[in-house]
Amino acid sequence: MPNYSTQAINLKSYNLGEADKIIIMYSRDYGTIKCVAKGVKRAKSSLGGRMQAFMANRLFLAKGRNLDIVCQAENIESFSRLKTDYDKLSYAFYCAELINVFGTENDQNSKQIYDILFETFKNISIFDNNEDCMWAVLRFKLKLAKYLGYAVELDSCVRCNQAEPKYKTYHFFCPETGGVVCSECFLKSHRPFEIDKRHIKLFKDAINYDFPFEDDYKDKNLLFSSFNILKEFISQRSDKKLKSAAMIEFI
Repeated sequence: MPNYSTQAINLKSYNLGEADKIIIMYSRDYGTIKCVAKGVKRAKSSLGGRMQAFMANRLFLAKGRNLDIVCQAENIESFSRLKTDYDKLSYAFYCAELINVFGTENDQNSKQIYDILFETFKNISIFDNNEDCMWAVLRFKLKLAKYLGYAVELDSCVRCNQAEPKYKTYHFFCPETGGVVCSECFLKSHRPFEIDKRHIKLFKDAINYDFPFEDDYKDKNLLFSSFNILKEFISQRSDKKLKSAAMIEFI
């Protein structure tokens, strides 16, 4: 039975019999992995808490016929503050659900997707307020969309490919077509969102910077309208409804 090693973040788990669990992970080298952690529910298990959700581990696995088997796990990062704060946990569940929906085995961009998920969990864990956590989630969604081949278009109309004159700015975003639309094309667009130059600047900055650095990025209304725009953008590209998105609305 061939063995292999990788880094992976636990996303969710299922009970398997009295002592085992099936763990769904996202790995840096192989994308989504489904594996068995044998005996993990026993008090003396060597895997212990390393198989809990939102733990990043360096793993040694054995290739199985149907499911791979976790042989060893060395913890890299526990993101401990995620587990003690409901709001942080809600953000983490949302990001994990996006990975569960869009992640696949042997993802071509698994390294980039793993790294942005690790960065997002780390930042949510250390940030001290919801506005900064929301920034991390917006950055995660934008970067994930890019790695999946769905990068949002922010510079030219996604319908006619024309750039707005420098003295103007786009006023509409079409989630269905995946970007900004000009004043003429918005009438042909399905349920476009009204936006202003602050949304566009926020999206561009969130793609490029880990941390928010302007006062505008503490504006809850701007952050949540941006979240809803990207939520609709992502829902247009999935046949599954994201259940955890509703949790964010109560934060």
